[in-house]
Amino acid sequence: MTCIFCSLIAGEAPGHVLFRDDQVIAFLSLEGHPLIAPIKHTIGLAGLDEEASAGILLAAKRVADAVRAATNCEGVNLILSDGQAAGQDVFHLHMHVKPRWHGDDVRLTWSTAPVPEDDRTALANHIRTHMQEL
Repeated sequence: MTCIFCSLIAGEAPGHVLFRDDQVIAFLSLEGHPLIAPIKHTIGLAGLDEEASAGILLAAKRVADAVRAATNCEGVNLILSDGQAAGQDVFHLHMHVKPRWHGDDVRLTWSTAPVPEDDRTALANHIRTHMQEL
C-alpha cells in the first residue's frame, strides 16, 4: 500500500501545501488543520534524524504563527502521536498544528494524578541511563 503522505510529497496526490523545504512539508489535513511531515518516509520518531527533527519543530513554529494570524485562534496545540498506542493512524510521522479557541470541543486528557516520588526517581534514573546510550 502506498503512503498517502508520500504520494502528496511526490505530487501524485492533491493537497493544499503550505510550506516545503528539503526536510519537511506542511499541508492541510482533510479536517482542515495543518500537518507537518518529514519529506523522507519515516514511520515514527525512532527513524527521524536530527536535521529533520529540528526542521519539524521550526516549521511547526512558523506554521503556528501563520495559523494564529489567519484564524485569530486563542491557542495552538502541537500534537505528534508516535505509534498506534498513542493514536497514530497514518504511519508517516506527522505533527498536527491544531488551532484552539476557548470552549471548542477538542479534549486532550490523561491522568494528572501525582506519581510517588520513589517511582519518579526510579523512572528518571532509568531514562537518563537510556539517554546516555543514544
